[in-house]
Amino acid sequence: MRKVAFITGASSGIGYELALELARQGYVLALTARRETLLDELAEKVKSIGTDALSITCDVSDQQQVRKAIEETVAHFKRIDLAILSAGISEPTVAEDFSAADFEKLLRTNLLGVSYCLEELVQIMVRQRDGVIAAISSLAADRGVPGSAGYCATKAALSSLFEGMRVDLKRFGVRLVTIEPGYVRTPMTASFGNMPLVMEADASARLILRRIESGDRVIRFPLPASILMKLMRVLPVTLFDLIVARRRPVKLRSK
Repeated sequence: MRKVAFITGASSGIGYELALELARQGYVLALTARRETLLDELAEKVKSIGTDALSITCDVSDQQQVRKAIEETVAHFKRIDLAILSAGISEPTVAEDFSAADFEKLLRTNLLGVSYCLEELVQIMVRQRDGVIAAISSLAADRGVPGSAGYCATKAALSSLFEGMRVDLKRFGVRLVTIEPGYVRTPMTASFGNMPLVMEADASARLILRRIESGDRVIRFPLPASILMKLMRVLPVTLFDLIVARRRPVKLRSK
């Protein structure tokens, strides 16, 4: 029996490349994303590789849509062996013009979207006594970065959520995996400008799956960026502030 993978954010970026790599490995796939046309194109590409694919339009910020997508997956494939929660967004946070609405948008996709998936997936995999749930966090979870404070906060919360649940779920045969990449070249990062130590999405997908297969519970890459961020975590506040401080023109939001 082929293994079943459920992927959110599958229409582009890391999720897209993970879907193709898993198809090559023989998984059958439930592919979810907001953009139906791109999702259907991916499903056809997966089928051309020689495996089955179910495409489900789903916005992870909507709990009802998440529940229906996972129910449809189980109805079609009968189980879920691997879930990769890849859906995510990035928005700048302008501190002097902070918007709670903008922050809520980040929270709904990057954190609550994951929690909606967890609520369904944990119950399924506990019943199976087997399964892997992997979520794409970020090295940005390590410290708040000026201009990206909201994004960093959502990823820090995501990493902490998985860390806190990981040991409890292990005894039920369920493995949680936290994936913390540095810069990866994707449509989401296309406007980021200079990205030190950037990796390509296809190479990132292969690395992620190799390390999931090897049993890793936390996957951080690339190594130089991971080491740098670990060092940033232990810097005294004064030194950290000096390093990350920068002056930039800001266009305030009109009220």
